[in-house]
Amino acid sequence: MISVIVPTHNRREMLEKKLRTLEEQPGEFETIVVADGCTDDTLRFLEDYHPPYSLQVLQTEGRGAAFARNRGAEAAKGEILLFSDDDVVPGAGWVAAHQQAHASPRAVAVGRLLLPSKLRNCGAAELPGPLVFWWNITGNNTSLPKTLFDQVGGYDESFSGYGGEDPDLGYRLIKSGARLVFVRRAEAIHEAWDYPCQALKKARKAGEAHMRVWRKHGDPRIAWALGVHPAVLVLKMATLPWTKGLLGGRGDGELAYAWGAWSARHD
Repeated sequence: MISVIVPTHNRREMLEKKLRTLEEQPGEFETIVVADGCTDDTLRFLEDYHPPYSLQVLQTEGRGAAFARNRGAEAAKGEILLFSDDDVVPGAGWVAAHQQAHASPRAVAVGRLLLPSKLRNCGAAELPGPLVFWWNITGNNTSLPKTLFDQVGGYDESFSGYGGEDPDLGYRLIKSGARLVFVRRAEAIHEAWDYPCQALKKARKAGEAHMRVWRKHGDPRIAWALGVHPAVLVLKMATLPWTKGLLGGRGDGELAYAWGAWSARHD
């Protein structure tokens, strides 16, 4: 069986859209919603919601996505964990595609992730495939055996703010010998409903968090892959203020990311 783990924080409408889409998924699966510090009507909705699939609801105290996902993994009954945030809406056959990706052991399956057309020029990231790398292992559309997740220690809960927990886990999984596979049929839409108004803030926080990932592991390959190597940052901060317009919607975000990483280099 597969366990779909969905952390959520004060996004009841988005969560409801996701859960009702799951009603159309064939196959045996359970869904674990981790309501992390919710103060809106999320819990009231979940109390009254009775889907055709097995549903567990957990409550945590606003400790962030890494903490919430770990609690969901602990409660999971399935052999396979499928992490998918509340603003990710799966397509037809999504659960089954992830299930079929685990015919061989130690696979980490990353599904195809697309954006609504309104966000494609805002700097938000898509993952259309077929190339996929360890830094593409995220809580949006990734499945892996529970035994493998436990073996590497799950998510690092010290990444309690925005960003960092995903590439940290991805790096540890690849170091452990996991086999990364791209699953085109496991397609989902990343609604990212608050992205336009939060983009620069999130970009800066992601830069800070990714610098922490590098400093935690000390592998220069992380710095180059995540774009936080000092040589890269100096070049970005020297050129982006004058050239960011050439990158369209990505320019401001790239500069904010660089500033975030630079500010965190000695933290």
